[in-house]
Amino acid sequence: MRWVFLAITVLLLEGLTYGAARGVQWGFAPWLTAKTSRYVLWALFAFSNGLLLAVVVKFSGMGLKLLMSWLTVLWLFILAMLATWLVHLLVSKLLLASMGASTASGYTLWGVRGLLAVMFVGLVGLGVYNAYMPVVRRLTIQTNQPLAKPLRIGLVSDLHLGRLIGQYHLKKLQAIVKDEHIELLLMAGDIMDDNTDEYNARNMQPTLSALVHAVPLGVYASLGNHDMYGHEAQIRRAIEDAGIHLLTDSRALVDQRLWLVGRLDDHAKYRKPTADLLPPNNQLPIVLLDHEPSQIAQNVALPIDVQLSGHTHNGQIFPANFIVKAMYRLAYGHERIHNTDVIVSSGYGLWGVPFRLGSQSEVWVIDLIGSNQSANISR
Repeated sequence: MRWVFLAITVLLLEGLTYGAARGVQWGFAPWLTAKTSRYVLWALFAFSNGLLLAVVVKFSGMGLKLLMSWLTVLWLFILAMLATWLVHLLVSKLLLASMGASTASGYTLWGVRGLLAVMFVGLVGLGVYNAYMPVVRRLTIQTNQPLAKPLRIGLVSDLHLGRLIGQYHLKKLQAIVKDEHIELLLMAGDIMDDNTDEYNARNMQPTLSALVHAVPLGVYASLGNHDMYGHEAQIRRAIEDAGIHLLTDSRALVDQRLWLVGRLDDHAKYRKPTADLLPPNNQLPIVLLDHEPSQIAQNVALPIDVQLSGHTHNGQIFPANFIVKAMYRLAYGHERIHNTDVIVSSGYGLWGVPFRLGSQSEVWVIDLIGSNQSANISR
C-alpha cells in the first residue's frame, strides 16, 4: 500500500510541477528569455524532487507534510490558472471586441496576470479559512428507544493533534462546547497525528483537560488509524491522562440514559465485530463510535440508533471528495439508513496540509431525543 501511495504521489508531483511551471512561464513570458524560461522549469522540478528525496531518505520528520503542502500549492495554482482562463474567455467574447487596441493590449498583459494572482491568493486564503475556521452543523435525531430526557451531543473527529492542530483548536472547541451547551462530547478517532511528540512538546494536555472538564457528562473517544501507527500505547495514555474515556472495543453506560459503543479502527484486524460489543438488552438508545465508515451495511443491520464516524475528511482537497464518495456507502454527512442514523464528519482537524478545499472543518451538534418525546426542542 505504501508503494502505491508513493507511486501516485510521484505521478501527481511530476504532473503538477510541469503544469505549474508552464503557468509561471506564461505569467512571466514578457520578461523571460527562452533560456530563463527553461531555468524556471528546471528550478521547479529540482525543488519538487528535492522534497520527494527528503521524504524517501527520511531527512526530516516534516518531509511528508512539506511535500503534501507543496503538492497542494501546485494544485491550487493550476486551479487558479484554469479559473483565470475561463474568465479570460468570457471577457474576450464580451469586452475585448469593443476595446481599442491599446486597451486590449494592456488588459492582456496586466489584467489577465493580475486576475491569476488574485485567483491564486483567493484559493490559498479560502483553503486556510476552511481548515482553521470550523463550522457548527446542527441536527436533531429521534432514537428508536425512549430517552429519559433530551441529550445534546457534540461530535468531532480527526483532530490530528500535532504540528498543524494544537492549542488554538482545543480552545476554540471548548468555546463551541460552552456556546452550544453541549452535554456530552464524542471523538470519533484520529485524536493524535501519528504520535504524541508535538502534543507533549507544546504542552497540550492542560488545554485538552480543560476541554474535558467543560463537558458536563464528559468526553468519550474511539481510536482511529492514525492513533494506531506504532505509537498506540503512548497515544492511549495521553488521551486517558487528559480525562477522556477511551472506548476500545468496549461500551459504557452514560448517565443511565444511553449506551456508547466504541470500536477499534478498521486498521486493527483483530477488532471484534460490532455485534459482540452491544449491550445484552436494547432498552436504551445505542450510539456507536466507528472511526472509518467501512462497515455501515453491517452496523445498520444491528439495533443501533446512531453511528458516528469520520476518517474521510470529506476528501479535504477537491476533487478528493468525489474519490471518497465512491469508496464508501456514506462518505460525508447524515443519512438515515434502515433504522440507524449515520453521520460521517469531515473532521475538526486536518491531515498533512493546512488547507481544505471542497470541505470544511466542523463540529456536529446533535440533539438526541427519545421515541417518547416530541421532535420540537427549544434550548
